[in-house]
Amino acid sequence: MDGIIALGTGGAAVVGSFTLLVGVRGNNKIKIDKEHVPYWAYGIGLVSAGAGTAFDNLGTIGAQFNQAFQQANGLGEWKAGATAAVLTVCVFGLKARPWKDALFGAIAPSVFAAANGLWMLPVTLPTGLLKSLVGA
Repeated sequence: MDGIIALGTGGAAVVGSFTLLVGVRGNNKIKIDKEHVPYWAYGIGLVSAGAGTAFDNLGTIGAQFNQAFQQANGLGEWKAGATAAVLTVCVFGLKARPWKDALFGAIAPSVFAAANGLWMLPVTLPTGLLKSLVGA
């Protein structure tokens, strides 16, 4: 089955990224509120895992974000779940800023996948739905 929209993961990542860029600027017919940026970016992060090499860096950035905390000697033992929790607080606990929310929202799926456990729920459930929609 090609999916309902039949974009493919690469097409969905490009369309989502372009829509986010156009919508945040606010000068166009498409308008995306600052508070909705993390959700758009999270969706882009989910579909980018199966997209082409142009989107490989999102997963790499998420892994490097996690490693930065794990290699900080002063923090003691640090697991990927702690990085996922910090990332979640950064997105939802701080004032909405499109640049911050777009970056953290897009790398969140890779950090959540690395954390495993309950952190995998926000990755596996929407990924199945998105893949059936876009035809991945």
